[in-house]
Amino acid sequence: MSSNGSESSPGSPVWGTWVAFAAVMLMLIGVFTVIAGLAAAFEDDYFMKAPFDGQVFVVNTQILGFIWIVLGVVKVMAGYALIQGRTWARVLGIIFVFLNAVSAMAALGQQPFISLLLIALDVTILYALTVRWEAAKIGMGD
Repeated sequence: MSSNGSESSPGSPVWGTWVAFAAVMLMLIGVFTVIAGLAAAFEDDYFMKAPFDGQVFVVNTQILGFIWIVLGVVKVMAGYALIQGRTWARVLGIIFVFLNAVSAMAALGQQPFISLLLIALDVTILYALTVRWEAAKIGMGD
């Protein structure tokens, strides 16, 4: 710790707030995933087919919608467990956010602004979940 107090001490609540931010964002992403899953499962025209030939969906959008619903619920539960300082939720959160960043990078050509915004948010969440986990757990009261 520096003498000017710019760094937080081990077990400081500062790192706990970073993890709480990541948990709330993970729960919000989970809710959005459930909403998208409901739309895909029950609305036939949710996905538009490509206007040119040669591009086909290889999965049924209803099945994809139900998968998204399950993944969304798991994300919400992981976010809730993350607030409680559960290590399994941290690992699951890292995996989900990493995959979200990769999917945003894949969509960079179609939606550059939103993709860059999502990548920046995902990097921030990854930072919160990977830096000083033990100090965050102590700061959260564990």
